[in-house]
Amino acid sequence: MGLLWENLAKQLESVRATAPAVSADAGVSREARLKAALKAVENSGNTMMIESLKAALEGREAKMELPPVSSGPSAFLESLKGQSAKG
Repeated sequence: MGLLWENLAKQLESVRATAPAVSADAGVSREARLKAALKAVENSGNTMMIESLKAALEGREAKMELPPVSSGPSAFLESLKGQSAKG
C-alpha cells in the first residue's frame, strides 16, 4: 500500500513541476470562441448544441425541449408495477 502512495506522490510532483498549458486561443475573447463554436456546429444538425451556444451568446438560459424518455429507474418501476398487477 505504501508503494501506491509513493507512486501517486511522484506523479503529482511531476504534474506540478510542468509548466501550465496555454491554449492557442488564450488571447481570444469568450464571445469569439462561442461564435467560432457556433459556426463549427451550425451544419451538424445538433439543435441542442446550437441553441445552447446561441443562448450563451445572448446571455440567456438555453431552452431545451427534451423528448420524454421511457427508460431508466422510472420506467423500471413502472414495469414492476405492471408485472405485479398481472400476477
